[in-house]
Amino acid sequence: MKDKFSTFDQIELTRRNMLRGMGAVAGTAALAATGLAPRGAMAQDMPVVRAYGVPTAALKDWSPLEASLGIKCELNGTSNDVGVFMRDIMASNLGDSTDIYIFESGTEDILGPRGMYAKIETDHPELTLWERTSDAWKRSPVVTDEEGNQWGVPVIGNADSFGYVPEAIGVDPASEEELSWSLMFEDEATRGRVAYGQGWSYSMPSAALYLKETGKADIKNVSDMTAEEAAVVADFLIERKKAGQFRTLYGAFEEQIQLLTNKEVDVINCWEPAVREANNVLGENATRYAYTVEGYFKWGHGAYVAAPAMERDNVDNIYKMLNYFLGGEYRALQARDRGYAGPNMDLGVAYAEENGWSDAEIEALRATEAKVNRKFEKPFTSTTTPQNASDIEEQWQRFLNA
Repeated sequence: MKDKFSTFDQIELTRRNMLRGMGAVAGTAALAATGLAPRGAMAQDMPVVRAYGVPTAALKDWSPLEASLGIKCELNGTSNDVGVFMRDIMASNLGDSTDIYIFESGTEDILGPRGMYAKIETDHPELTLWERTSDAWKRSPVVTDEEGNQWGVPVIGNADSFGYVPEAIGVDPASEEELSWSLMFEDEATRGRVAYGQGWSYSMPSAALYLKETGKADIKNVSDMTAEEAAVVADFLIERKKAGQFRTLYGAFEEQIQLLTNKEVDVINCWEPAVREANNVLGENATRYAYTVEGYFKWGHGAYVAAPAMERDNVDNIYKMLNYFLGGEYRALQARDRGYAGPNMDLGVAYAEENGWSDAEIEALRATEAKVNRKFEKPFTSTTTPQNASDIEEQWQRFLNA
């Protein structure tokens, strides 16, 4: 990709994804499990902020929001596929019926300047927590573009690694030691017992990180590899695939949970909530989420306002929702239920204390903040819209087809 506005690569990828999945919005089958609600369930006595985005941004129960703000959030879910997300926004006039979008970093660089997102009014009277939010969150590349335009409000962030079954790999379930990504890619003890995500934007950079940090490959930017670098990673993955390292390639979040809960695999690169959901069934520490030697897939989600929404009469409620993402209630509930951190974590702790949470729950919030801070010290930061997207995807397809 020559530049972020190229008519090929990201926009062409979006067109190709349209043809693959026209008429479908991935992830809607998981609404009940992820705290989302269908539109028919909405009461008529509260104003509604309609959102479209990834289900990890949803609270498991939106009733605290309703009690606090007197509004409802109706969030229709999509997968973590940037092509699907951009397709729906660019080709389906989604802004005519949606107030905010929630997705990972990268789309603001394309959809903001193209007029799909409205710039954030940082002085809006309902955005009361903006000034006290650190620049590390509110001015990060997740919600701004290269020119510094403010396209979004930070929602959540984390550093992804892999889930594992401690008993199966001989690790103490209470251990906080750092494990190597070799467990995922080339450890004889886990060969044939690994699940690997089939989306290139999520899975291929982690393999590149492992190769780079162990000195097995010279890769400058693992989140935006050149064609030559991506080919090296693909060659490695093809060799490991032929060696029988991977038991399965999974797609949806629900598959992550199922694979761990059924103990079909010992290691899986997955979202942290999958480990939590598996342990809700199997018991505490039956599965763990790894601290790693080499680093993490670091990401953040932003909330972006649909440009047409600014012409409707719901703007104040939209900004109440954006401010809620910066507040203690959302922060505390997200950290407790999903393990994610975000801006103003101290407000989350204060919320828990003021609302009579147990000492253990409050300490867990502090531990979540410390966990994310620890992980964020390692490389790298992801993007859903790498400049070399077509080259990377081409090499990934070579791996899938091998």
